[in-house]
Amino acid sequence: MKIALMCGSSLDEFQQQALAPILNDSTIEIVEALIDCRPKPSAKKRFKKNLKRGRGGYMLVMLVKSRFAKQTPSANAKEFLSAKGVVCIETTSPYSDDNTQKLKSLQPDAMVMLGGFGIVKEPLLSLAPQGILSYHHGNMRKYRGQPVGFWELYNGEKEMGVTVQRMAAGIDKGSPIVEKTIPIKKGDRQNTLCNRALQESTDMMHKALHIINQPDYQLSTIDQYGPIYTLPNLRQYIALQIKLLLR
Repeated sequence: MKIALMCGSSLDEFQQQALAPILNDSTIEIVEALIDCRPKPSAKKRFKKNLKRGRGGYMLVMLVKSRFAKQTPSANAKEFLSAKGVVCIETTSPYSDDNTQKLKSLQPDAMVMLGGFGIVKEPLLSLAPQGILSYHHGNMRKYRGQPVGFWELYNGEKEMGVTVQRMAAGIDKGSPIVEKTIPIKKGDRQNTLCNRALQESTDMMHKALHIINQPDYQLSTIDQYGPIYTLPNLRQYIALQIKLLLR
């Protein structure tokens, strides 16, 4: 099976762990890694954008928490993948004819997105016969969007979903290939639930690749997708903290 990777300029710990079984699988050939090097909006610009949308208080809390949080290891994507023998193309124009034609000529069976790119659009969506596979840490029938684990806790759910989907136009509106349920424990906070969901899903992308490569594989569909959730506002964030304290 031939695949192409899509990622941002750095790979966090989860992304590296998700890649490990794929890189070590002799039945999977990575023909190229397309690395999205478009500059990210500054923290100040993101704060102003979310402030206009009523989420400035939440962003400020997250910014303060990030200053004191333990930093997780990340790697330069090009250095990490090149060391594994993967041909890397860094670009600030991922939809350019040069990039899409080069990828098409390599004839990948599927593409795997692990970061970068934002909302993916054509012609990348349909470039490979099996499309683009990506993670969604949520159950698309109930929770689309972000942040991971927040709204499940806010709504008092007993579990959250994790999905590897074949992407389609729209936010988290693809076809599920592998799905998993993560129980929500009584003492869970958003960070503990998010971390456990990440830890328990690192092998799902590798499994999904083998599933779609089966000759009898048929694409699954979802009858009704859930609503799109976004970053909470400060009132919702505080309400969740009170709920968790009183639980």
